[in-house]
Amino acid sequence: MRVFVYFIWFLVFALSTTCGKAENQKAISAEERNIQPFIKVDGISLEIEIVQDAESRQLGLMYRDELAENLGMLFVFETTRVLSFWMRNTFIPLDIAFIDAAGLIVDIQRMEPLDESKQYISAVPALYALEVNAGWFEKNGVKQGSKVQF
Repeated sequence: MRVFVYFIWFLVFALSTTCGKAENQKAISAEERNIQPFIKVDGISLEIEIVQDAESRQLGLMYRDELAENLGMLFVFETTRVLSFWMRNTFIPLDIAFIDAAGLIVDIQRMEPLDESKQYISAVPALYALEVNAGWFEKNGVKQGSKVQF
C-alpha cells in the first residue's frame, strides 16, 4: 500500500511539473526575452526578438495572445536550407518572411492561427525567418526581394 501511495504522489508531481511548463512559457516577460534594437526591413524599423537555439525556435510565438505592432520574431538558423514552420499553439495571425544569407526576402507567406494541418515551407533555401503580425509586410510595402538590414 505504501508503494502505491508513493507512486500516486510521484505521478501527481510529475504531471504537475510537465503540465505547468506550457503555462510557464506563456508568462515569459519582455525582459527575459531576447528583444533587440531595431532591424530595418526595406528601410522600415522593426524591433525584434531573436531566437537562435533549437528550443527557442520550436517555442517561437506559441501561447502568446498578442504581438506588438512593430515587433517581430527573427529565427536564426545555423545553415541555409529550406525552412518549415507551423502554427501549433499559436493564437496570433502572422506573416512570415524567409530571408537568405544576403538579407534578401525570398518568400513571404500568411500563417493561420492554430492550423496544424498546414506547413509553411520556404520556396527556396533561407538562413532566417521573420514573423510579424499578419498584414505588416503588405501595410509597409515589403515584398519578395526587399532588403533586411541587421
